[in-house]
Amino acid sequence: MAYVKLYNKSGDDKAVKIQEGIEKKMGRLPEVFQAMGRNGEFLEKLLALSEAAGKGLDPKTKELICIAVSAVNGCEYCMSAHRAMAKGAGITDEEITAAIEVAAVMSAFNKFNDAIGLNVDIKAD
Repeated sequence: MAYVKLYNKSGDDKAVKIQEGIEKKMGRLPEVFQAMGRNGEFLEKLLALSEAAGKGLDPKTKELICIAVSAVNGCEYCMSAHRAMAKGAGITDEEITAAIEVAAVMSAFNKFNDAIGLNVDIKAD
């Protein structure tokens, strides 16, 4: 159950137009875009930011990063959505698991290093 009202093409005019485009492209209007559907400007800017993020990365790498970050952040919704997109793009279960393994170990190192206050002694030139 969503914690906010879902706007299924019931927000402002800009939001409705964007949602109609999403629905046409995806065949449905996912709840994430309904939750953002009150304010078309917000929805438009967030979608533009999502599109701009990772320019220069191939789609497979970008999708694996989305999965890995969603996994360590604990977002079941994003994990499921990006796994579906990854599978649709030909990414294997083994590749998905490998990306999650890398993210999990980095998260563990990050938490450990932060918790004990290590000095940064490895730096790129």
